[in-house]
Amino acid sequence: MSSTAIFSRPAIRWGAYALAGLLFAAEAGVVWLMLNPDVPEDFRAYYIDRSTTCLNQPVPGTYAFGTVVDFTSDGREQAMPLRVCGWEGPAGDGTHAVGTSSRLRFRGDPQPGAHELVLDLAAISRDGDPQPQRVEVLIDGELTNTLDVALPEPQSFRLPVPDDVLADGTLELILRFPDAVQMGETDPDTRYRSVKLTRAGIVPAGQDAVEEQGRTAVWNDLARSGVHGG
Repeated sequence: MSSTAIFSRPAIRWGAYALAGLLFAAEAGVVWLMLNPDVPEDFRAYYIDRSTTCLNQPVPGTYAFGTVVDFTSDGREQAMPLRVCGWEGPAGDGTHAVGTSSRLRFRGDPQPGAHELVLDLAAISRDGDPQPQRVEVLIDGELTNTLDVALPEPQSFRLPVPDDVLADGTLELILRFPDAVQMGETDPDTRYRSVKLTRAGIVPAGQDAVEEQGRTAVWNDLARSGVHGG
C-alpha cells in the first residue's frame, strides 16, 4: 500500500488545522489567565502585575516577643525564620535588602498591652558615598510610618504597633524602598539595593528591648529621630 493511501493530503490538512486550533486555544487560555487569574494576591502582584519584587514565602516566623533579633552573621539562626523575601546575606554587618521591598514575619505569643516595632537600619553606600533612603513601613498591609535612613551606620527606630494587630499572635511587616539604587547598569529591579538591617523585634511599649542572646539594649530619644507618621 502506498504512503499516499495512508497519509492523504486532506487528512494532513485537517490534522494541521486541528493542531493550529489546539495551539490557539492554549494561547487564548494563557491570555485569559493573565487577565483573570484565580491566583493569590501575592502571586498576582509578583508574576502578573509586577508591582512587587518580593514574593511571599511560607516561612514560619517563629519569634519570642519582647526580644530583638540580631540580623548580622551572629544571629543567622534566629533571623532566618523571620525572613519572608527580599533579603540577602547576612554579611558580618547586617542583612541586605534587595529589590524594591522586603518582608518579615513575626509569629509567637505576645505579652498583653501596647507594643513597639524595633528596627536598626543603615543606608547602603555606592562608590563610597552613602545613599539616603526613605523606608515605608507597612504593618499588616497598612502604611504606618516613613523612615529617613541617611547614615551608613545603623540608625535605631521604635515605632508603635497599631492596636489589635497582634490579636492573632502574628505581625506581617513590609518595608518598601522608593529610593532603592541600581548598583550596576544591567541590574534588574529585583537586585536594587537600599538598606542593611542589623536588628529587629517587637517589644512592650516603653520597655527596654532584650536581645535574643539575653543582653539588654538601652534605647533613648534618638530612636525616634527620622520617623514620620504614615
